[in-house]
Amino acid sequence: METNQYSVRKILGLWALVALPMAFFRFILLPFLVPIVPFHPGILYWMLMIVGMIWQFVLSVIILKRELGDISWEKLKKRLWLNHPIHPKTFKVYKIAYSFTIPIIIYAFFFESSGLFGFIEEAINRAFPFMAPKAYTEIESLATPEFVGAWYVLGIALVSCLFNYLLGEELFFRGVLLPKMRGAFGKWDWAMNGVLFAAYHLHKISEIPLFIVGSLFYGFLNAKYRSFWPSIIIHGVEAIPLLIGVSAVVFGFL
Repeated sequence: METNQYSVRKILGLWALVALPMAFFRFILLPFLVPIVPFHPGILYWMLMIVGMIWQFVLSVIILKRELGDISWEKLKKRLWLNHPIHPKTFKVYKIAYSFTIPIIIYAFFFESSGLFGFIEEAINRAFPFMAPKAYTEIESLATPEFVGAWYVLGIALVSCLFNYLLGEELFFRGVLLPKMRGAFGKWDWAMNGVLFAAYHLHKISEIPLFIVGSLFYGFLNAKYRSFWPSIIIHGVEAIPLLIGVSAVVFGFL
């Protein structure tokens, strides 16, 4: 076990520092700004979520700076597991582990994106209407002729992907937190990491039960093979349909 592991209290405290701002943006700041900001509320929502993810990057840098002192590549590489997967028995590079991301991607798609389990979210929204997302918080709300030729939307999408799938959520949850969770959760560190990642989505609160199941294994390969990159692949696959869809809108194909 690595030294200087985080306590449960510290893990939950750091989780709150990234989760609560997203909830504040979604449920308090967004409704306040929508009537007074002169552009599409869907763009406003998206930009607020990006601000929240940028904050995750800033917080991660602050944490790493405090822990490592000077942030050198060698220190970052060791702290964040910025290496190819390592076999837990031979301690040699084990690149075949990258192929193990495929069944997890399929699993996550089945639960989160197939639509087969949408009834869970619908049931929660019916029971608790205040949790139901506004139409403009759905990315599909931007698929209108208004955004044909709006290249800035593609720029927003690229920045969103950068901080969603690499420098924000992934850096914080799988880079900063996961390597320090074994002391608190033992061999189930990866599972608790997935639960915390799902629960962080307070800005999509009615979807959290589905996220808990869908994102449960996001950090499994990272923890098993001590590498940051498997979850980048698993989570980052989501960027492909997003960028294709946004490009189609901007080019006027939809």
